Amino acid sequence: MPYADPESDDPQELVGVELPGSEAQTREMAAAFAEEFAQLGYTRAQILALYRRAEYAGAHRAWRLLGEDQIVRVVDESLAVWGRIRRVVIDAPACGAPDPPTWVRRRS
Repeated sequence: MPYADPESDDPQELVGVELPGSEAQTREMAAAFAEEFAQLGYTRAQILALYRRAEYAGAHRAWRLLGEDQIVRVVDESLAVWGRIRRVVIDAPACGAPDPPTWVRRRS
């Protein structure tokens, strides 16, 4: 069996289905996308650009169904919560360097 040509009864073959949803469900899905990208540190302009790109099928579908105004509101709501959090990546300290500060209080 060739790699690119699976058998018709192959249980491991990927199958995608599209389920109908209400406007409220579509808005929840759009909010989930916005929160995820806001938590990753994306800016407002970057998140809105994702909704406009057809390559991001779920987000783009929400943008088409809900419209620009509702998507902007959803993104702004997500950024109001998650946009204030900034992540900082700290490399491991060099040998002999002091440990970086931690956010966990150590028990004595």
